[in-house]
Amino acid sequence: MPTNHPVPPFAEHARSLLEKRRTRRIASFLIAMLLLIESSLVLAVDEGRDGSVLTDSVEKKEPPPLDTDASPSLRIQIAPDLFLGARLQFSALRRENRDLAEEIEDDQTRLETLIDLAAQALPGEGLALFGEARLSRRRLSGDGEGLILEESKIRLRRAYLLWSGFPIASADLQIGRQRFSDSREWLYDENLDAVRMRVKGDLLDLELSVSTNLLDPEEPEDEMRNYILYATTRPGQKEKVSLYGIARRDRSEAGRDPTFLGISWRGRSIENQRYWLEAALVSGQDGSQALRGYGFDLGWTSRFDSPIEPSFTIGYAFGSGDPDPDDRIDRNFQQTGLQDNQAKFNGVVKFNYYGELFDPELSNIIIGTAGVGIIPYSKTSIDLVYHYYSQVYAYLERPNVFRDAGVKRRPSGRSRDLGQEVDLILGTKVIRNVQMALYSGIFMPGKAFPGSENAFFTEFKIQVSF
Repeated sequence: MPTNHPVPPFAEHARSLLEKRRTRRIASFLIAMLLLIESSLVLAVDEGRDGSVLTDSVEKKEPPPLDTDASPSLRIQIAPDLFLGARLQFSALRRENRDLAEEIEDDQTRLETLIDLAAQALPGEGLALFGEARLSRRRLSGDGEGLILEESKIRLRRAYLLWSGFPIASADLQIGRQRFSDSREWLYDENLDAVRMRVKGDLLDLELSVSTNLLDPEEPEDEMRNYILYATTRPGQKEKVSLYGIARRDRSEAGRDPTFLGISWRGRSIENQRYWLEAALVSGQDGSQALRGYGFDLGWTSRFDSPIEPSFTIGYAFGSGDPDPDDRIDRNFQQTGLQDNQAKFNGVVKFNYYGELFDPELSNIIIGTAGVGIIPYSKTSIDLVYHYYSQVYAYLERPNVFRDAGVKRRPSGRSRDLGQEVDLILGTKVIRNVQMALYSGIFMPGKAFPGSENAFFTEFKIQVSF
């Protein structure tokens, strides 16, 4: 049976931080972050006005904000109609105590190097051919376990034909492996093999696509067909409203066929204010169960005029739960399965806005977020973000299973209080072609995890564009 206990206050968790062992770990963790921040601010260079976020485009010349999934900038011209781009990325990631029990050693370190090579040819008027490959090397090791994984891969990330002005002047046709990404990556951020048509109008922009993964699916969900209709209008100069339908169809006998209908609204119509709303309904079938869930994510960022440009962000996200798991209707909201849930507030770097460590899918959960940020130098930002997590329903007689969360332990079902997380995110452009970022977080489990200990996360990334 689901239980609905009141959420305990933050003070109940703070007492656990007084224990000597964890205090030493937190102190060393914070010292390392402060040293990195200090060195980054010394290196930061004021290069003038920051540019807008860039996506895959034939006109892209400047390095985008640090985004592992973006294509390299096409900055090398070797012929009038041939451009090249290259990028080197390195990341070091450290996870501690993901099972929330310190007596079990499960700390892990991951080192990853990525080399991206891209080329674009313009064979004729309105035509662009784009290709991108990635060489990756990953090394994963665990405390007390030694080397767990060491692998190298070469993958074709993107390869498409873009035909601008086909079949009419206001339309674009894009065929091949391409990136699907919305600005908050709440719906998708994936490379898919697709046929996509975009039509721009005075009042409405339309996008229609059919996509899947034909070349390198790693699990059955990758092979699902996706039918997407996305319509966008701009009621104001700085406001954008989109309506969409996404149907995912399983080609296997499992019969998982979710359909999503939703709205996306973003605005900056008020000076120094930015706001967003994501809301969706999910229906369809998952085997023998009918899907009937809903979810939303809304937030507001206020920026203040000051030399360091302070900002404050609040957010609230809700994914419905299932009050009766024994019937044949699953009322848990689920996201598309293509999402990344990454964006930035007022800073210069994207991050996991549901928590760098806990980072759950929005399903049977409530997430409250508050963040503060500053920009002490041009193209350098620091964000401090707090998250509170609560289940919509907790189950005593059934497993409490997360959808894609960053901890290994399941809730006990005796409380809805999942816990809290505090994240620190630093992003800076050291020089024109070099960017780096630091992501760190502490997850403090709530009463849903009795007898548990804090978990820690730190990741450093550096990106060099050529």
